[in-house]
Amino acid sequence: MRPIRKLLPLIATIAIAALATASTTMTCTLTGKEVKECCCTMKDGKMFCKLAQKSVDKCCCKGM
Repeated sequence: MRPIRKLLPLIATIAIAALATASTTMTCTLTGKEVKECCCTMKDGKMFCKLAQKSVDKCCCKGM
């Protein structure tokens, strides 16, 4: 049981590192392109999709 206790911090560190490096990609539903960051911004008080160059009511990215 003691050798396992010594390895638990190492196992936890490896698990955290694996989760942190997992890439999360999103998809713009207007263009179908995969993006790493949301492609929507606020412009004139409305959401604006930079990829589609169009105003939208709510964020068009899926997979967050």
